[in-house]
Amino acid sequence: MAVAAAPRVEVLSDIPGRTRYRVVRVKGRSRLARVLEQDVARLPGVEQARVNPLTGGVLLLWHGEAPPTEALARAVELLLSRPEPPPEEQQPRGTPHLHELSGKHTDTEGVPGHHHHHDNPYELTKEESDAVERGHILRLMIGGAVLTLVLAKKLLMGRSSAPVSGPLKVAAGVVTLITGYPFFKGGVRSLARPSHIDTDTLVTVATLASLVLRENVPALVVIWLLNLGEYLRFLTLRRSRQAIEELLSLGEDEVFVVVDGTEVKRPLSEVQVGQTVAFYEGQKVAVDGTVLSGNGTVNQAPITGESLPVMKSSGDEVYAGTLLVAGSLQVKATRLGNQTAMGRLIQRVEEAREHQAPIELVGERFSSRFVPWSFAMSGLVLLLTGDYRRALTMLVVACPCAAGLATPTAVTATIGNAARRGILIKGGAYLEEAGSLDTIVFDKTGTLTVGTPRVTRVVSLDKEYPPLDVVTVAASGELHSQHPLALAVLQYTSEREMKVPEHTACEVVVGRGMRADLAGNRILVGSRRLLREHDVPVTEALNLEVEEFQRSGDTAICVAVNDKAIGVVGVADTVRPEAAEAIEALRASGIRRILMLTGDAAESAAVVASSLGIDEVKANLLPEDKYALVRQLRDQGARVAMVGDGINDAPALALANVGIALDTAGSDVAVEAADIALASNDLRGVVDVLTLGRRTLGVIQQNYAVSVVVNSGGVAIGALGLLNPVMAAIMHNLSTQIVVLNSLRLLRYQPALPEGARAGDGLSGSARAAPGSTPDSGGD
Repeated sequence: MAVAAAPRVEVLSDIPGRTRYRVVRVKGRSRLARVLEQDVARLPGVEQARVNPLTGGVLLLWHGEAPPTEALARAVELLLSRPEPPPEEQQPRGTPHLHELSGKHTDTEGVPGHHHHHDNPYELTKEESDAVERGHILRLMIGGAVLTLVLAKKLLMGRSSAPVSGPLKVAAGVVTLITGYPFFKGGVRSLARPSHIDTDTLVTVATLASLVLRENVPALVVIWLLNLGEYLRFLTLRRSRQAIEELLSLGEDEVFVVVDGTEVKRPLSEVQVGQTVAFYEGQKVAVDGTVLSGNGTVNQAPITGESLPVMKSSGDEVYAGTLLVAGSLQVKATRLGNQTAMGRLIQRVEEAREHQAPIELVGERFSSRFVPWSFAMSGLVLLLTGDYRRALTMLVVACPCAAGLATPTAVTATIGNAARRGILIKGGAYLEEAGSLDTIVFDKTGTLTVGTPRVTRVVSLDKEYPPLDVVTVAASGELHSQHPLALAVLQYTSEREMKVPEHTACEVVVGRGMRADLAGNRILVGSRRLLREHDVPVTEALNLEVEEFQRSGDTAICVAVNDKAIGVVGVADTVRPEAAEAIEALRASGIRRILMLTGDAAESAAVVASSLGIDEVKANLLPEDKYALVRQLRDQGARVAMVGDGINDAPALALANVGIALDTAGSDVAVEAADIALASNDLRGVVDVLTLGRRTLGVIQQNYAVSVVVNSGGVAIGALGLLNPVMAAIMHNLSTQIVVLNSLRLLRYQPALPEGARAGDGLSGSARAAPGSTPDSGGD
């Protein structure tokens, strides 16, 4: 609904206290978006404002009787009447300045900490994003070069424990200060607001204390590891932005609009609600709407997750982003752009990011309690003794470098371990969060099941045609079809190297099946409805076989030659071989609830759930329904992991405490919306994620315990007046070595299935996912 008085502002959604707008003029203009966000946040009644330059979306949280739409419109008008803010630096492209190296321009006022995504690619233009990436690479290259020289010197000297001195030591100190600038800046800001003390504060104090003690190399190691983590996070976010932008394009720039009975090619951006748009075989549907005429088979998997295409005819609804597999449709557009099902899906992904509660990391909890106490002890020593050196030495011992290494070394080791297992973890925060999960939500199609239909059984109804001949006739009729059921039959014959005779003619009967001529015979391959329409008797034996297939969750493909049905081919989306083992292992590991969500019919969902022992099942769901269910679980206090593989899972993946995506074909958006990707496509990887997360939390806690012991020992020695810089350096170095060695154990850690988890018991692959309303189902 557009606002008449404010043509520059469009209302996308409006509920009491929360309104979402679109302001096209700020789309792709990050500086304007930042200024608008600051201006709008100061409006009366506005509690919070967020502006997304990727989509031009504006989210306002407000109080009062009505949303501040008019005030927002005036703010937009005022902003656009002013000169656009100048770029921060005028320089030739590809020439990085020192601010890129130090990361100065990546931080936003009032947002401390490297873990707060201060260089989020979603909020940067391409030029700014490229500049940020150059800064990340430069920091890593310079820090890595110095560390490489240090290692080379130690190897040449033949003494790995030999201290580094001279110019190399000075270089390590200087590089630490330059490449650690973003963290130091966040740490100083945190100190200015004691209630926001975080790991940046701890890193800042520990690193500077190390430099005071002339432990330059350990300080550089800490900063380099943190910079590496930041760069990896930046890359994953940028890939996510690219995937979302591709999804928003819908793949169609121009469409055929029906004007006075004539099809006219027009840009998609010019299509209006109420106009009729024509779509043909192989095209993506570009609008949400109602079918006015025509028949077609539509693959709705991106929206509903259904494993097989669905027949569409007059009066049926179609969705933007779906694929017209066969036939042609004329559609009356009812929703366009962000208002389509696909557009709302993208909005849900964005909202999930906005509502994702901050993860309280182990390091955050440690820092918030430990750092103030350390400063207090150091200040007390200074107050009582007046000795600045003694107070500084106390601070060095109280904030050892080991504290800065406690989390990054453990997380880095675990991420490396997981990568060898085909588990790609996008950041340590998600790994830590995985250690405290209690609820797992699975998508069905493509996640618990393979996602690709396969032939499960062939039944002959005629003695002249044994089962292999039945499937050969079916394959001949399907030779030139791209329907998933046809591809399943052809794959079956290909795997068995069966010779399939060529037909002389064929015709697609949309929503029914195929009609073809083979060696002078008419063959029909499809539903019972296809047979009836061609006067082939549907016998009681045929009905019994079709019903038996349906009870087991298979799609029944009827095969007829001339005027007689000769057999039935069963096709289904089978359960993944390892699914039962993974589910049982999750239960044995202490997961409290396991749920299965699907866009498929309840009957097919029940078959799969029963075979896997999953009691909680939700069927016939759209992406928004999955999103709402995950939000409901989180509101109830559950710590939720969502496991999925499709575009339609992306909002729920983004909203969950931990989103886990299978890296399958066509799952780019799901992988980018998720926090963890299973490149191996093995569901047992979900169990490994939980096990590694819990193990990592344990090691991190051990590492901080070492820091506490060092701290306590240093304080006790200091209280006796025996603490000096040399002893402080020894304690500092010892705790660092212990933490590093303890974390390195995670590189070789072998996750094992929990006791009580059963191995594959014959259930795997036995369940059949019925397509429910699939057009070629024998149910018709």
